[in-house]
Amino acid sequence: MHQIICPHWHKAFKIDEAGYADILTQVRDGDFERQLHERLELAEREKQGAIALAEANVTNALQKTAAAKDAEIQALKAQLDAGEVARKLAVTEAVGTVSKERDQLANELEQTRNSSQAGGQRNDAATGRYRGRERGRGCGCPRAR
Repeated sequence: MHQIICPHWHKAFKIDEAGYADILTQVRDGDFERQLHERLELAEREKQGAIALAEANVTNALQKTAAAKDAEIQALKAQLDAGEVARKLAVTEAVGTVSKERDQLANELEQTRNSSQAGGQRNDAATGRYRGRERGRGCGCPRAR
């Protein structure tokens, strides 16, 4: 027989082996259930923490990937803009060169026309003198009269 002291009344009482085993089993079962419940809660908290950490890692990785893609897009846009500026500059330079050549050729043509007109007037004057001789007027010198 076992002697047990009541925690509430603080009195000792005697119990036989079967009763003692029943009480011990109840205490152990209750204690086991409490410990099991605590461990399950702890495991659930650890699982939630691991999930939150994994989500944070995935979010961080996605943000890094998005930032890298944005940087690549900005670099490509900058290249496109630089190419566009270079193309416009090349077109402007080509147009300027062609305009200069056109102006130079126009000036040369104008000079050639002016020279032709002046030469034509001289030719007309020379032709007129020659024609005058044919008519008997002569060139205006004393011998021809």
